[in-house]
Amino acid sequence: MKYLNKIIFINSANIPYAEISVDGNVHFTGTQGVGKSTVLRALLFFYNADKHRLGIQQGQKSFDEFYFRQSNSYILYEVMRDNGAYTILVSRYQGRASWRFIDAPYQREWFITEDKQVLSDWVKIRERIDKNVGVSARIESGVMFKDIIFGNTHDHKYARYSLVQSSHYQNIPRSIQNVFLNTKLDADFVKNTIIQSMTDEDLPIDLQTYRRLVSNFEREYDEIDCWFRQTRDGNYPVRQQALNIAEQGRKIVALDQQLSDVWHMMNHAVAYSEQRIPLLEVEAEEVKTAIEKEHSRKKELTTDYDKEKDSLNQELGAKKSKLKEIAQARKDFDALGIEDKLSLSDRESAIKQEAINKQTLLDDLLKTHASIEEKYNIAKAKLENARQAFENVQKEAYYQKQAILQIERKRLEEDRSKNRNQIMEAFDNWRHESDERLQVLLAEQNRADSALKELRHWHPMADEIKQTDEQLQQLNLKEKENTAQQIAVKSQITQIIAEYEMKEAEIKHASQREQERFEADRTQIREQISKINN
Repeated sequence: MKYLNKIIFINSANIPYAEISVDGNVHFTGTQGVGKSTVLRALLFFYNADKHRLGIQQGQKSFDEFYFRQSNSYILYEVMRDNGAYTILVSRYQGRASWRFIDAPYQREWFITEDKQVLSDWVKIRERIDKNVGVSARIESGVMFKDIIFGNTHDHKYARYSLVQSSHYQNIPRSIQNVFLNTKLDADFVKNTIIQSMTDEDLPIDLQTYRRLVSNFEREYDEIDCWFRQTRDGNYPVRQQALNIAEQGRKIVALDQQLSDVWHMMNHAVAYSEQRIPLLEVEAEEVKTAIEKEHSRKKELTTDYDKEKDSLNQELGAKKSKLKEIAQARKDFDALGIEDKLSLSDRESAIKQEAINKQTLLDDLLKTHASIEEKYNIAKAKLENARQAFENVQKEAYYQKQAILQIERKRLEEDRSKNRNQIMEAFDNWRHESDERLQVLLAEQNRADSALKELRHWHPMADEIKQTDEQLQQLNLKEKENTAQQIAVKSQITQIIAEYEMKEAEIKHASQREQERFEADRTQIREQISKINN
């Protein structure tokens, strides 16, 4: 016997995933909006393949827009037959529904990966279906689909997918449509439908079917005979096995009751988790707010740092300009031979007095003896050599002082650059670590949202609930660790800023002292120049 066994929704009609068995009497009940009409229209579409005769009211979404909103939206029908089930896949192609026949029972792994992602590429789906399973080409016409399932096709490759064999089947889907849409049916209409659906053609007799039925009858007869078959000691082994099976059945019923109890407990756990989820969402929002505050604080620190850096650069530029002025003045003085002039200015009065004294002495000596002139020339040469040696010693001391000042200036500049680079590197590291922690928290939140969706649409097991609780605990621990790390980073930044300010103050004091010394030297030089001019 051939009949529709199951209907499966995948990302269709706001249903992420659902399998509904329709292999017997099925009763649909529920409040408005739970999906009763959605399932009934999908069942009716299997028989009539007509999107305009499904009871969709004007103003509602069309069939394709409602059932196949995404590229990975599917409706699957599993049909039973004597030699095994086959599957009918309905998906969207070029904006409308199309059909494929798969000669195998439905398997969830065809469309959903291990990480619970629904595939949309038909090539990948076909690779996941066994190569030995026959898959038909895409069928885009609803009329052709009805011809196949009602046996009105001459293509033998579709014959195994037919539910009945009739060339006048048009009233059958029409009757089913009237039943689903609660249209009034008369007995005469049903009788005429059956009569008109019958064909006068001589159908071939399938001997293989009758052979299978006869073999099934012999098997069933042997099974009935086994029930009354005795052994030599008067026992009925088959009945004993039946008693054992009945006992096992009672155990299964008890296990089913235990499973129901566990299911209720799991539902309670799910309800508790759903109550906890808003609290966790509030905590997540607080964490986001804290992160945003940290970003704002980072921007403020960056702005303050840039302002302070600009101020320091301005001060450094002013000092460099002063140093350039001092160097230019030194070059001007060196071009004038200021050292010689200063030394001469210092010794001018003494030399003049000494010259007067020597001239007096020379006059006295010339008067007394002529040979004393030679001694005078020798003494004068010694004095000139002593004066030259003194000038050389003073120049060497000046050059040594200049070299020491240049080394000290270079060292201070290197210390300033090193401290600034350390502060910038620490700030960049803290900023990158904050961004990475933000990405980790967002990824954890996305995983938590995915777990929440699965909890809302599935019946999770206890291990999954426990795992989710552990993940939530880990998230809480990570949040606490992130808070502690942020406090440590803030403390480190404060310490680095304090060290930088102390170092900057020392450099400023040293520069101030150096400038005061330069000013004192300049004042002294100006006084000496004034003396020379006088």
